Amino acid sequence: MFETECTVNKFLLGYCRMMIAEIPEERMTEQPLPGVNHPAWILGHLAYSGDVAVGRLGGQKALAEEWTKQFGPSSKVSAVRADYPSKDELIRILEARFDQARQLAGVATAEQMANPNPNPRMKAGLPTMRDAIAFLLTGHLGVHLGQLSAWRRMIGMSPLF
Repeated sequence: MFETECTVNKFLLGYCRMMIAEIPEERMTEQPLPGVNHPAWILGHLAYSGDVAVGRLGGQKALAEEWTKQFGPSSKVSAVRADYPSKDELIRILEARFDQARQLAGVATAEQMANPNPNPRMKAGLPTMRDAIAFLLTGHLGVHLGQLSAWRRMIGMSPLF
């Protein structure tokens, strides 16, 4: 199950690595406009969402509750670099969480994925666990990588695609 979504997820994570590679550590919390999500928050938020996917797939979530406060849906972006883990740590955790999510998605059962989506904000549009997991592996990741791509252009970096 989720073969296509896992392939797309791996592609998107590769694209993420390409976009992040040339961003200097000291610019990871730069906000070219007020309210713009910067790379440190985007990577942390995506790691958080990978951890949510792991939990929804029946795996053991690994991120501390502080990650939910710092990177969850109601979190506030800070421009202070010291408020965030290093770029390498953010990438490492992001990749680890989605690696485990893909492993669990590969063995998920149709019965398990037919359960209702427990997220009240998403369940109207994505009613089943299958819908929610597919979105977390692909669409959600793509939305935030679009933010990262826009951020790169705002600070003068060239597009990759």
